[in-house]
Amino acid sequence: MARGNGSTFDTVLPIAKAHHVGAINWGLVNGKSQTNLPWDSWQRPYVLEQPPIWFHDVFHADGKPYRQREVDLIRSLTSGK
Repeated sequence: MARGNGSTFDTVLPIAKAHHVGAINWGLVNGKSQTNLPWDSWQRPYVLEQPPIWFHDVFHADGKPYRQREVDLIRSLTSGK
């Protein structure tokens, strides 16, 4: 997933589910690996502000979702219903 490049849970997961393809995401909780930062962070460090769009991570360090609708989508697509 790379949100800033148009690769999002919203666009990828429904297709993967329809075709019975497993998917993984690089990065889960913001803080450890800094995978919320976009590729331009090498030239533009995000020290004083967060990037406008997170790249990979799904949750803030306190457990709050970056985007609740993504968590809801993941939950709906992975539930046994």
